[in-house]
Amino acid sequence: MCGIALIICNLPFNDKYLLKILNLLQETISRRGPDYLEIVKLSTQNEMNLCFLSSVLWLQGNSLSKQPVQNEQSVFIYNGDIFNGISEEFRKKYGDTNCVFEILNESDDIHHSLLKLQGPYAFVYYDKLHNKLHFGRDKYGRRSLLVGKNGETIVLSSVAKRTEDFEFMELPSIGTFTWDLNKGNLELSPFNESYSTKLGELELFLNKSFLIKHTAYPPDINFINPPATQLDLLNNLHGLPTDEAFSTLLAHSEWLENVKQLLELLEDSIKRRISNQPKFCKACIHVKPSCTHSSVGILFSGGVDCSILALLANNYVDKEQPIDLFNVSFDEAHGFSSPDRLTGLQTLEELQELCPNRNWRFIEINIPKSELKDIRSNRIADLIYPLETVIDDDLGCALWFASRGLHDSNCRVLLVGMGADELFGGYTKHRAAFKRDSWSGLHDKLNEDWQNLPYRNLARDDRVVADHGRQLRTPYLDENVVHFVRNLQCWAKSFPSDKVPQGFGDKLLLRSVAYRLGLKKAATLKKRALQFGSRIADSKKSANEVSTTLHS
Repeated sequence: MCGIALIICNLPFNDKYLLKILNLLQETISRRGPDYLEIVKLSTQNEMNLCFLSSVLWLQGNSLSKQPVQNEQSVFIYNGDIFNGISEEFRKKYGDTNCVFEILNESDDIHHSLLKLQGPYAFVYYDKLHNKLHFGRDKYGRRSLLVGKNGETIVLSSVAKRTEDFEFMELPSIGTFTWDLNKGNLELSPFNESYSTKLGELELFLNKSFLIKHTAYPPDINFINPPATQLDLLNNLHGLPTDEAFSTLLAHSEWLENVKQLLELLEDSIKRRISNQPKFCKACIHVKPSCTHSSVGILFSGGVDCSILALLANNYVDKEQPIDLFNVSFDEAHGFSSPDRLTGLQTLEELQELCPNRNWRFIEINIPKSELKDIRSNRIADLIYPLETVIDDDLGCALWFASRGLHDSNCRVLLVGMGADELFGGYTKHRAAFKRDSWSGLHDKLNEDWQNLPYRNLARDDRVVADHGRQLRTPYLDENVVHFVRNLQCWAKSFPSDKVPQGFGDKLLLRSVAYRLGLKKAATLKKRALQFGSRIADSKKSANEVSTTLHS
């Protein structure tokens, strides 16, 4: 993981204003990558000045890959994790940064080359020979890249600080952008057909127009009504005790096959996200002793999404290392006994029963109101920026404190369950859509939520977690997992019907995986959003109104 930034301007490198921008960015960029920091400055053919800034959190390769990476042909800054699409041998030896750099150097179509890679990324690639900038984020929007402006000065950066000098927006995850610095032309190679609204917002922000370089788009997923056998299977669950209902599902050959395939894909996803890091925690990475401290943590409420991650992570974390379960509470008035604290402790007991030889470190992170108020205004608000709603405030703060852990929480990788609700139908709006328009309504709502995923929380969450020098990894958003689940019909993964209890029918396929793994209590816990489970949310405030506390 890295922090990256590029300043594009016609100011001299010793200009006080340019140095001020650089200092503002350097403070937050450096926290994202505590292992290395470097600045590269160069002038283009048409006398524009480019200032590249990059910090590095070493996670892939036998040794740290310094950034910015450059040669006579190009300069490259990159924040990402490539898990597929690169030779395993080369990735382990050289790290994904150098591998992607070589791929782009040899490519005659940057966008097409990136489509072959699997994993989150945000990048800027400067082609010196043609004086072109290529930049963008992965199609799910898992890594942050902001675009800022002040007059003719443009900034691309992982993070920003609130300042009167600059205005920022999140660069939309709609494709690969190209800026011809000679001609001034801007071009977009889209990921899919759903780019026009977000591109329009970017064009309005920059007061510039983009040319569209059309390419082949992935086909839409068409809705098919469930066959009678599937309807009978689901409808017959009504009134059954939970154990009998899950047993009925798992006795059905087609349902069981989907459970097995999903479990296999999740195992592979988690294995890649755990194994791709040095075998050292944050405290030991530079001295390199024999490290038996935790190198992997899990954002842990005890719910079905994170419980599956924890149990499967047990298979791939060194047996001598503990696994950190980060559980945050803001419920000071009740001794921090928030709903997520209670369910977290309940599921901890299940994990201890299933894996008695593992040291599960349940890390209770208790945040009083005074600490929340102080750090929110002095630090977290800049990470949430340019977002500003109440829900961004609540979730951003909750995740920042949760991922900070405690003073002895030295893991470098944090696994989170993001994406599971969008994939498997875990929101109350999915239940409402099903109630209103049956299966076709659920299909449409799942598609809508999936199309909106890159523009919602993921970039903000990357900014918040990376501020602690930890890497956010999202196993449910692995491309192979997504491809499998997205190509299942909605009735093969969710049954948000009033005929069955909440905490059962929603995310039914994923709950079936949990039940089969032995997580029988966690499999039936109701969905509870982090802001409510941790008790940070104020029920009197509307989630989508502008947060006054972020501006205080």
